[in-house]
Amino acid sequence: MKAKWLNFKKVLHLIETYMRQRGKLLIRSLTPPKIKKGRPKKYPDEIILTMLFLQIAWKLSFRDVELFAASIFERKNIPDFSTYYYRLKQIPLLLLIDFISFLSNNLLKKYYKEIALIIIDGTGFKYNELYPLKILRGKEIKEIKSHVKVVALSVHLKNGKRFILRVAAGGSYASEVKLGREILKWIVSDGFIREVLRNKPFLGDKAYDSIEFIKELVNLGFRPYIRVRETFRKGIKSGIRKLCKELIKRDRIYRERGRIESIFGELKQDLGSYERTKNFKIAELFVMAKFVLFNLWFLSLLEKFLKNFYLRKVQETWSFFVYLVNSCSVYWLLIFVNIFQTASV
Repeated sequence: MKAKWLNFKKVLHLIETYMRQRGKLLIRSLTPPKIKKGRPKKYPDEIILTMLFLQIAWKLSFRDVELFAASIFERKNIPDFSTYYYRLKQIPLLLLIDFISFLSNNLLKKYYKEIALIIIDGTGFKYNELYPLKILRGKEIKEIKSHVKVVALSVHLKNGKRFILRVAAGGSYASEVKLGREILKWIVSDGFIREVLRNKPFLGDKAYDSIEFIKELVNLGFRPYIRVRETFRKGIKSGIRKLCKELIKRDRIYRERGRIESIFGELKQDLGSYERTKNFKIAELFVMAKFVLFNLWFLSLLEKFLKNFYLRKVQETWSFFVYLVNSCSVYWLLIFVNIFQTASV
C-alpha cells in the first residue's frame, strides 16, 4: 500500500460525489438545529476531508498540510491550519464510517460474485502517549487510556484481493463484541449487502466467542467460523458454540483468518500506528482516515488494472489492423506484378 501515490484531485472529486449523494444529508441529520444563525461555511467539507487524507497519507503536521494542500489545489480554497483544525473537530466520526461503506458498496457491486470469505478482527492505535508504551509491560499497559480501539470487517476475494467493508471505533480497550454488533446492525439495515453476503463464511477469533453474537450471525445467514474458548475442565455446552467448533474442524478455511492481520500490518507500516494528537476525537478521525485510504488505494489499483486492460486490448486491435493492412497490400502487390508480367508477355 502506497497512499502517497494517490491522485488527490480524483480523491476530491470522489468525495464531492459522496457528499452530493448522501454525505450532506447525513451531516444534517447528525447536527442539532441552531437557534442563532452564524456565519456560513467559507470552506466546504470536501476540502477539509481531502486535507485530512493528505495529512494522513504524507504524515504531515497541521501547519505542513496547509502548505502542501495549497501546492496541489488553488490557494483560495485552502483554509489556514487553525481553521482546518477547528473544522476537523466539527466533522462527525460517522461521516467517515459512512464514506467507507460508500466505497465498499461500489466495490461489492463489482465483485459480489468473487467473494470468498469475510473476516472480523480488532486492533488498536496509540495517541498522546507514545514512550510509556515502550517501557511498560503486562497489566501496566492496560492502565494507559490513550488508545483507540477499532474493529474492522474485511471482504476477501477469490483472487486474493481484499478491502474494508465496515469499521467501528471505541475507547481504550472497548469490547470487540459490542463494536462487532454495531457492524452487524448496519448489515441488517442494508438489504443489498445482506443478500450479497448470505451463506458466506464469517471468520473470527476467540474475542467474538459470544452466544448472542454468533446467533446474530446465524440469523443473518452467515456460516460462523468463530474460535470458541474451551479448557480441559470447562467444555462447550451451548449448541451454537458446538456448531462453530464443528465447522472449524470440518473445514480448513479458518486457516485464512490471518489475512486480516496483513491489512492491519500494511496500514501501520505505511501510515503509522501512532496518532500525533492529544485529542481523542481527532485521533478517531485519523484512524478512520487510514481505513478510507486503504479502500481508496484498492480503487486506484482497480482503475489502473482496467486502464492497462483496455490499453492492451486497443494495442492488440491496432496490431491486428496493421497486420491486415499489410497483408492486403502484399496481396494487391502480387496481383499488380502478375498483371504486369502477363502484359509484358
